[in-house]
Amino acid sequence: MPRFFVAFFYLDKLFQHQFCNFTFSFINNNMYKSFKSFTLIIVFIVFSSQLFAENLNIEIEKKSENNFNKSEVSFIENEKGTKIYTPVSEGASAKKNVVIQPTLNVGHHLGFASLNYAGTKYGTGLLLGFTLNLDYNVHDYVSVGAYYSVAFKNYKSTNVSYFGQATGARVALHWWQLLDDKLDKELLSEKLDFDIHGHIGAYFISYKDKTLDTKTKKIGVNAGGGVALRYYFVEHFGVAIEAGYEEASWAKIGFAIKI
Repeated sequence: MPRFFVAFFYLDKLFQHQFCNFTFSFINNNMYKSFKSFTLIIVFIVFSSQLFAENLNIEIEKKSENNFNKSEVSFIENEKGTKIYTPVSEGASAKKNVVIQPTLNVGHHLGFASLNYAGTKYGTGLLLGFTLNLDYNVHDYVSVGAYYSVAFKNYKSTNVSYFGQATGARVALHWWQLLDDKLDKELLSEKLDFDIHGHIGAYFISYKDKTLDTKTKKIGVNAGGGVALRYYFVEHFGVAIEAGYEEASWAKIGFAIKI
């Protein structure tokens, strides 16, 4: 636990440092506060999850033969002929997995959308945005799912508010699990999951001009793809990072919850 407090202390100091003030000077104050809070939460989850994982491993080692469901264990016979029961390790990507993945967006776009209103570009750059992915493994190496993404910003200089949404379906190839199964190597596939994914759906944009008291809406095709990395600290919880031409951003960082 002391490791968490040390990391938390230094990270908080880092955000107060002049370097960070310079780095985030181009981000509005609300997004800066949200980004800082989200990052500190991630640090808390990471360290607490590691501690939980260590305790979990200790408990597993203490389990006796009778505590195991025999369909979930493998049997190894040692030199003395004694059977040893060991849990079967399931990959991070396995058939029938359901993964809930909430993430914070980095950057913003909406696929094929032209983000402009009245000759001015809105909805570009770093906006406060979030994405929720729900994925289901139809195979150890393939998952399908749905997504919803949203981003918004109020432009005080022109008195215009931007609200962008995207929703649709996606498919992913979990190539790390495939590689681990085909090679005689230990690739930590029970904790690591790399994938290549693509998505297609629709975007919905709303520009509200408060000066003219008007609202303009746009609808179109949202499509793209990218790569992802997930690391599970414990069997059902980990962190997720995705990058590419994502649903409504250039990158995403958040949590992976496997049920």
